Amino acid sequence: MTVETGPVSSRLLELQDMDRQIRAIRDRVETFQGQLEAVEEPARQLAEEVAATEARVRDLHLEERRLRLAAEEKRLRVHRLEERLNLVRTVREEAAVQAELGLVRRALDQEEQEVISLLDQISRFEERLDGQRAEMEEARSSVAPKKEEILGEQEAIRSEAASLEVRRDLFAEGIERRYLGVYEDLAKGGRKVAVAPMTDDGACGACFSLIPLQLQNEIRSSEQLVSCEACGVIVTAPPDVVPD
Repeated sequence: MTVETGPVSSRLLELQDMDRQIRAIRDRVETFQGQLEAVEEPARQLAEEVAATEARVRDLHLEERRLRLAAEEKRLRVHRLEERLNLVRTVREEAAVQAELGLVRRALDQEEQEVISLLDQISRFEERLDGQRAEMEEARSSVAPKKEEILGEQEAIRSEAASLEVRRDLFAEGIERRYLGVYEDLAKGGRKVAVAPMTDDGACGACFSLIPLQLQNEIRSSEQLVSCEACGVIVTAPPDVVPD
């Protein structure tokens, strides 16, 4: 409700009310981000699981490749040792080659078994990955309508705020710059209240400090701005008082 105290103070009080509405709408816009995050959370968690499984599959493929290369190197060694075995001339030399050949073959067998085990792990992880991707896509599809609804509401609120800001700026143009500057300096200073009506018993409506009688009379009758000596806010006349 606009307080009819005079052209300046009453318009500043109305301007303050518009600024409060704008801040409230902006706060509402901020709440939509939390709603979006909550709606997207299941899909986000599934996406993280997919990424972790993809990384695990890549690591397993790299390990498989390393083992295959190592196994291939050992096969070549086995082949060379078998050829060397055919060329040995002494029993002692044959025993040495046979011993080395046995070691290499056992290492080769172990690596081949590890490759088989890795292939089994890769198969299981890829199967898990397919399932996780399907769940992720399903989750994203299911949240899409709700997300669009929230974004639509957010955009409507933003439009409302933009419209009110335009009306606020047009309204502010009708207030003398010197008076508007006083109000804006108070508002920019972080005050929640820049303009407050005086109470019926003559106290500041913001800090409730008693205002001297002379200033009370000026507030009730003057069209000029009067500031509270205690807190500095602009004080207007009580709602039921109309300046002379």
